[in-house]
Amino acid sequence: MKNQLTKIASLANIAAYSQENAANYIDGAPHIKHKFLRELYAKELIQVYSNSLKFTKFPIVLDMGAGEGSVTLPFLELGTHVVAVDLSEFQLKSLREKSKQYGDRLEIRCQDINQTLNKVDEKFDIIVANSFLHHLPDYIEILKKVSEKLNNGGQFFCFQDPLLYRSMSHVNLIFSNISYYSWRLMKGDLYDGLSRYIRRKRGVFKEDSYHDNAEYHVVRDGVDQDCIKKFFEDNGFRVKIIKYFSTQNTFFQRLGTLLKMENTFSLIDQKDNNSLSKNA
Repeated sequence: MKNQLTKIASLANIAAYSQENAANYIDGAPHIKHKFLRELYAKELIQVYSNSLKFTKFPIVLDMGAGEGSVTLPFLELGTHVVAVDLSEFQLKSLREKSKQYGDRLEIRCQDINQTLNKVDEKFDIIVANSFLHHLPDYIEILKKVSEKLNNGGQFFCFQDPLLYRSMSHVNLIFSNISYYSWRLMKGDLYDGLSRYIRRKRGVFKEDSYHDNAEYHVVRDGVDQDCIKKFFEDNGFRVKIIKYFSTQNTFFQRLGTLLKMENTFSLIDQKDNNSLSKNA
């Protein structure tokens, strides 16, 4: 189990490092940058996979926003069939090259995720959203479709989304902001960055702005984990929320983890058509 966990944790890093501008990407992606978060993700991923084996020998996985392959490669390594969906032709081409050894267990689709979720005759055992929901203006509408695309016993697994800001304690929120800006101040682009921050805090979002799309959660103050939890529970899912600390700054990542700070969450939601208990 320990060797498997180490292998899965390393695959996310391998996927990211193989793309262009990898250093900049990883520096801004805590869940790939920091060993603790990679291992936490790997532990949850293996649990999701193990749960799925109770219902099927060969789980079919939908990777929403597959990108550099940090989800796709670990699931392929475990032996699943993966449908990887993303809008980036470049990233999907890179993913295809890295996945040759897994043969026809990988299906790549360069399309909007709604095109896949709207297919009537297709269902999955696992649907994964890794650092994805906070990019969506209306993630609840997407999750409604997700809930309908899962087989009985199927699971929705999301990782690396910011907690709803107002649900965090003042200590957690202040610590999280200090840790982020201690990293951000070293990145340059201070004037434009501050201007974007002030504009987004006023609720003004520009659809054609790369930065706004990458940080849409700032406009709506995070992602409402309790709303997501309630939605899935109301639809017959058993829900588990994992809260943890995540930041780009390495020093504050270690300190925040040590102090058990929380600013980020993961969910594992399992569909149960037989109406078993809904324990969080």
